Amino acid sequence: MTTADFASYGRNTARGPKDRVEPVLRPRPKVQPHRISDWVYDQLCDAIRTMELAPGAPLSEPSLATHLNVSRAPIREALTRLADQRLITVIPQVGTRVAPILMAEVEEACFIRSALECGAFQKAINTPDLDTRPLRHALELNVAAAEAHDAEAFFETDEQLHEAVFALAGVPHVWDVIRGIKLHLDRLRRLHLPDAVGNPALVAEHTAIVEALEARDEKAGLDVIRKHANRILVDSDSLRTRYPHYFEQ
Repeated sequence: MTTADFASYGRNTARGPKDRVEPVLRPRPKVQPHRISDWVYDQLCDAIRTMELAPGAPLSEPSLATHLNVSRAPIREALTRLADQRLITVIPQVGTRVAPILMAEVEEACFIRSALECGAFQKAINTPDLDTRPLRHALELNVAAAEAHDAEAFFETDEQLHEAVFALAGVPHVWDVIRGIKLHLDRLRRLHLPDAVGNPALVAEHTAIVEALEARDEKAGLDVIRKHANRILVDSDSLRTRYPHYFEQ
């Protein structure tokens, strides 16, 4: 395993998540010792969020310390944080594994995201001299990614488009809050990504959000945001049937 493996690993999501820990390997940056646990947490959280580490994948402190070239103390701190977020499960005498996707967490994240994005939309349309060019640009990139069937670019431009709504509302940091809440939701979205990139309804809803904001049409915007934010819940049944071992039983 080389340091290049992890760099290419994130681009393989559309081909399915992995059930091993080896890919969690990047060169450790020159950081102060008290920040090493934050870096370890970021690496593991990102790998779990993107489904590079699949539900059920084993996590060993000694193995992680070796692969990440750190001591076991920051590994232990990072795992504690992940356990608090219910992203890993620690069973005494059994071991530590990546947690299943928790649908209760997904549903709560969808509710919070919908409520906050509706609020941001309402605030944005009441902003004088609203410049929607960044939002329109994000939409164009999203459409291009869908047409190219580039799943990774589709996911990233999806995130950029919604983030732009909060930026236009003048509350960009609210998106950071949402991103921290929707960890389980993002895992479900990643699992659904190969299907999502080919679904024209998603691009149509993105387009409707942008057009409603440009037209300052509050009702149209709120209706499509609510529908869009909860679409993944409609699709989750088929995913749970196809990947039952990835979900809490």
